[in-house]
Amino acid sequence: MTTDTRGFTLVEVMVALFVVAVALPALMFQLGTQLSSAAVLQDKALASWVAQDQLALLRLQTPQGLQSVDDAVAGTQGERQLAGREWAWLLSTAATPVPGMTRQTLRVYPDVMARQRQRDAIVEVTVYARTDVAGEAR
Repeated sequence: MTTDTRGFTLVEVMVALFVVAVALPALMFQLGTQLSSAAVLQDKALASWVAQDQLALLRLQTPQGLQSVDDAVAGTQGERQLAGREWAWLLSTAATPVPGMTRQTLRVYPDVMARQRQRDAIVEVTVYARTDVAGEAR
C-alpha cells in the first residue's frame, strides 16, 4: 500500500469547521453593531443640522439676537421636517453671571412625545449671546 494522500483528514476538516462556526457569529455581531452605530450617527448629524438651523433662524428673526431672558423666544418650541422625518426642538434661555450675556440651549428630540417628557434629546447645542445692557452705547 502506498500512502499517496491528497486532501485533508477528517480531523483537519472538523477543526476548520469549528473555527468557522466560532468566527461567523462574532463577525455577524460586529456587523450588526456597525450598522446600528451608523444609524445613530446619522440621527445625530441630522439633529445637529436642525439645531443649527433653528438657532440661525432665531438670530435672523431678532436683529440684535435674543435680547433678554424674558423674551418670548425663551421657551420656544417647534417641529422641523428634515430628511423625511419630523424633529421636535426646544429652546431654553437662561441668564449668565456675566452682565449682557445669555445662555441659549436648543435641544432636538426624535419626536414630540420625547420633547414633552424632556428626555432622550439627540443633540443639545448651547450658545452664548450678547444682550442689550442698560446704558450701553451702540
